[in-house]
Amino acid sequence: MKKFFFSMVVLALVAACGQNAFQVKGSVAEGETLPDNTVVCIIDGDKVLDSTAVAGGRFTLKAPANPEKLYRIVARTPNTGRGMSWNFGVIPEKGTYKVTFAPNPASCSIEGSPVNKDYADFNGKVNELYKEYSEKASALAEDAEAEGEKLYSDLMEKVKGISLETIGKNAGNYIAKGALSNIIYDLPLDELKSVVAKCGKFIRDDESIARIIACKEAELATVPGQPFVDFAGKTPDGEDVRLSDYVGKGKWVLTDFWASWCGPCMGEIPNIKKVYEAFEGDDFMVLGIAVWETDGDNTASAECMEKRDMKWHQIFVGDDKTPTDSYGILGIPTMILFAPDGTIYKREGLRGEAMYKSVAEALGK
Repeated sequence: MKKFFFSMVVLALVAACGQNAFQVKGSVAEGETLPDNTVVCIIDGDKVLDSTAVAGGRFTLKAPANPEKLYRIVARTPNTGRGMSWNFGVIPEKGTYKVTFAPNPASCSIEGSPVNKDYADFNGKVNELYKEYSEKASALAEDAEAEGEKLYSDLMEKVKGISLETIGKNAGNYIAKGALSNIIYDLPLDELKSVVAKCGKFIRDDESIARIIACKEAELATVPGQPFVDFAGKTPDGEDVRLSDYVGKGKWVLTDFWASWCGPCMGEIPNIKKVYEAFEGDDFMVLGIAVWETDGDNTASAECMEKRDMKWHQIFVGDDKTPTDSYGILGIPTMILFAPDGTIYKREGLRGEAMYKSVAEALGK
């Protein structure tokens, strides 16, 4: 009797799994081909949930349904295990759906899934806004900086409006998370917290969203007038060093949070070099903070310093996010100007040509 009861429980679990399945019956888009030995996978993050070989341009995949997630359907090149350019994101809504698979994600589609249709419609509206912005921006004169800023501001207001409306209608599925990603860095802290509080638990508990909120809180705690927050690192020679070895010692200190792989960071090097050559001395110094390096290895940072003739002091922190988290830094390059007493003097308007002017004004020169 116990054995029979156990078997019934197993059957019930199997049936439940089947009822809560997301299944796709895929076919390759017209005019496209995939070799029959190509493997197509459905992936959650970095975990393969199901895989199958393509046969006659068709395949079937099955995975647990969960509208709070975004799965990816990926083609893998035979014998290498490496992904091809064929990569399509789908929200795993319960049911069986027809997927048309193609190299270009814009040419892929999933039929019969209301959630995925709504997500595609949302992305389409946002893409149209960016396309319209790009066309208008490219038509502006090179010196029309004010008009360009107004154009971008209008774009972001429109994106924000569509995103907030979409989040409100889809608080319990992945669409809300996708829409939030468009505006999360631009929302004021209180508004961001309010939006997240109205979303499903999977968003409220999301670690990446919680980190962004924490960074925004840290940014508010390190506005101009506040004291510096100390952290540790290494010199390029491998010696232990702290921010407090430089900041609060009677000098103005312009700090640059950068990484060797960061294109915009490299774009600011000439501006930093100009400031360094003009003002480095008894009352001013430049300090680089090399952050977010792959696997914590600052070898590329040291090579970059030599290649670009970056003669100013540096603190290497590898992939330790403590320095950037402490100052609420979500993107690099970020420059912060510290006053001689160690208080934060300025952390906006320190990019491009404005950097030189801001430092000159602070030094009274």
